[in-house]
Parts: sequence; C-alpha cells; structure tokens
Amino acid sequence: MNSMKGSDRTNGMDYRAMVNPVFWTAKTAVCLMADAGIPGAEEIAQDLNLKSADFGMADDEMKLGNELVVEAKYRTMCRLIEGTGIRTNVDLPCGYTPKALYMTEKGLSFVGLDLPIVAQEVAPILLSRASHPERIQIHGVDATNLESLTAALNAVDGPVCISTEGMMMYFTESEASSVITNIRYLLERHGGCWITPDPEFILQFFLTFQSVLGNQAISKLEETRRTATGQSDVIDLTNSFIVRPDNIRESLERSLALLHQHGLKAERINLAENMPELNACRKLTPEQVTVFRSAMGKCFYWKITLDEDRKQRENKQETQAFGLNYELKDNKTFAVSLRGRMDTITAPELLKVWEAAKADHEISAVEIDCSGMQYISSAGLRVFLMMYKALDDKGKFKLTGVNDTVREILETTGFDQFLL
Repeated sequence: MNSMKGSDRTNGMDYRAMVNPVFWTAKTAVCLMADAGIPGAEEIAQDLNLKSADFGMADDEMKLGNELVVEAKYRTMCRLIEGTGIRTNVDLPCGYTPKALYMTEKGLSFVGLDLPIVAQEVAPILLSRASHPERIQIHGVDATNLESLTAALNAVDGPVCISTEGMMMYFTESEASSVITNIRYLLERHGGCWITPDPEFILQFFLTFQSVLGNQAISKLEETRRTATGQSDVIDLTNSFIVRPDNIRESLERSLALLHQHGLKAERINLAENMPELNACRKLTPEQVTVFRSAMGKCFYWKITLDEDRKQRENKQETQAFGLNYELKDNKTFAVSLRGRMDTITAPELLKVWEAAKADHEISAVEIDCSGMQYISSAGLRVFLMMYKALDDKGKFKLTGVNDTVREILETTGFDQFLL
C-alpha cells in the first residue's frame, strides 16, 4: 500500500484547477471590472495577462449586460460593507478583484479567502499593489471546510463583515448547507454580519439584461449562462438558497426558511437605493439608464445576522485528517481507501495519484473504499467522475463502505445513478 503527498502540479498539470475550475469565472469578473473602469482592476488584469475577450465576452451587448451586473455588485457591496462600521472585511471568495485595495485604503482590515489556486496567484499581486499591505491577509480555503475557515480567521479580533459575492450559486444542496453552517459558526465566534447579493442574483441578471437589451435579453442571458457553466463545470446555477425568478415568492420563503433552520435571519436591502453611480451607465442612453435604475429597485441584497431568538447550537464537528492509501492489483485494478473530507483542498491528492497510476499502467478497474470518508464536495465528485469516465467497462468502477452522509450527497447530485 502507498500513500502520497507533494506538489499539486506535475508534468504541467495543476490538479487544483482540474478539480475545481470555477475560479475561471473570477478571472472573467476582474476583466469586466477593468472594462467598467473600477480602480485597480485593470492593473490586476494586466498582471494576470487577461482580457474579457478571452472568456467568451467578445460580444459587445453581452459584455455590456455583464459589465453592469458586475460593477453594480462590486460598488454596492463595497458601500454596504463600509456602512456596517465593522473594521474587518472577510471576503469569501475574494477572487481577483481590487476590493482588498479599496478596503485597506479606507482603513479596514481585509481577509481574502478563496480556493488555494486563487489565493496563491492573487496574493502577491494584491500585496505588491496595496498602499497598506499590512492590512491584507489572503488564505486558501474550502468554504465547506470549517477547519480551514477557522484557521484563516484565527488571528482576527473583533467582529467581521463576511461578504460572499458570486459563490453560493455554484454549490450543490449539501455544499450550500455546509457553507451556511460554517458562516453561522464564524458569526457566533467573532460577531458581525454576512452580506451577499447571491440569493437574488438571477433576478438582477435578468432585469439588467431586460432593461438594457430588450428583446435580445433572453438570448444574451442564455449565452452568459452557457459561458458560466462551461467555465465552472457546474450544470445548474441554483440550490435552495437561490431565489428563482420564475417562482419568486415560494423560493424566497424557502431561502429564508433555510437560513432560519441554521439560526440566521436576513434583512433585504434594496439595490437601487444603495447603488452608487456606475461607469458602465455611460454606455447607455438616458432612457436606458432610467429603465435600468427602475429595474434595480426590484432587486435586493441580503444582510444576514444571527437570530437571537434561536438557541445557538454546537455545530463544529471533529474532522479527521484526509488521507489515502492505494495499491495496484495485478497492475490493472486501482484500489484506494479514503478517510476524512475530500474537498477542494484534498481532492487534488487523489487526482494526482490517479493520473500517475494511469500514466504508467493500463488500468481497467477502480475500487474505492469510502468507509473512512466523512464528506465529499463537488471537487471530490469531479475526481470520481474523471476516474469513472476513464474506464472502458464502467461496471468496473466500485464504491464500497459509503456512509449515509456521502450516500445522501451522491443521491442529491444524481451521481448515485452511475457511481453506486
């Protein structure tokens, strides 16, 4: 039996990118911010050697719609975060945006949390461009992994304003629930609030495109959706936390109830009443600006806090360290046993071992012992799917020892239909 650890990059392949490609959407966002003239965004995009045309945004009308959405979110979120009076902004995910530069120039401390691959790439850029780099911390985390979050905030004193922008829609049901649980724990530990545009983001997209593009809105929105799902490798940009425009009332009640179950409550903040002037509006006619601002009056961002009427409950669970042991049976069967959590942080380890074994042997079967596994995220599921697809005989992919938690995740994501 063998165990393996080491670099996440081998033979030019970055396994972190392979298990969680959603970070490409963050690169698209900073390009759109640069096009909208948000201070610092152009310099960051240049440092990353990026431009919006690289991400399927060559269409001027599609780009304008996305530019309006991204600039409105960025500027409004900055205003709302400042308005809380809380001196530490915890940005999850921080992406590649210049928010760290803006917040620290305003005297706030900034803790940027994102996928390890993003944190490693953006940290030197932000620190080199910041007027106050001593106020910036950047950490690689998995939002579903409480241990990684608490470790990142270990040195933070006082209340925090947690901001999540463009993240929640990419999670499965189990992941969204885990993230909400983790954020509640952080608020219990540090105090403060959580501000996010994510629950009603679909409505903001729809109304923005409709107000500016008219009859072309639906086709341009569908093109945007295809671009986002292609970059992130996510099929559905929704879960129970996300309000659906085709059923606002019922899905809004469901989302608020989900927060209530986690001991949280939300204040809905009107976008139009809090949205600063946008550079992107200069590309619109006066009539379009009027229609756009009126439409934003139907959109809301959420300020989420602990519900003091709900009894706090202990939710921090002991997490077993991730580990794997593997062997090649008759040089044809890849047999591996897993323990702990397989998520964005740990899934690259399995992928690395798998790719190395596949390169040296003609593997015809996979046997995965999950009896020691506590949790699996979409990153882990993506690795399972890669292994499954690599086999000529799909019937020779076997999972054993699957516990109730992992089984439920497989069932809710539909992976049970071919992995179990």
